[in-house]
Amino acid sequence: MVVETHGLAAAIATIKEYKEKNVIAHNHHIGKKLIELCHQLVNENNLTEYINVIPSEWMPVFVFKDQSKVACQGYRTLFLQEMIKRGVLFQGVFVPCFSHTEDDVYYFAKAFSESLQVYKKALEEGYSNYLVGSPAKAVFRKIL
Repeated sequence: MVVETHGLAAAIATIKEYKEKNVIAHNHHIGKKLIELCHQLVNENNLTEYINVIPSEWMPVFVFKDQSKVACQGYRTLFLQEMIKRGVLFQGVFVPCFSHTEDDVYYFAKAFSESLQVYKKALEEGYSNYLVGSPAKAVFRKIL
């Protein structure tokens, strides 16, 4: 009988690292900091009716809405486009990891703040005036 132990050894080493470096607490701290900053920026820009930051320290989720306050792929895509223009690959969620630092969170928040300015204009004039290309389609959708 052959026993594959390398997977178990890797799991044990990973658990040890998580405990010694307090990885879970670090990730929670990063997620909480990002949520706080984004909530603050959304509030300061009077966009609480149009952008929701769903607070989960493990994975904050962002919902982007149109003028009718309904979730909208066009506005979501516009926001992702603006974040990418500012050097942040963003898909509407943020997953904190051990390599993230507070400087990374501040970089994200700066890009988020600048993207909010475009979003505000788009709410007045329509996202199609700012979006390059078509809105992204939901991955899980009903196909007729």
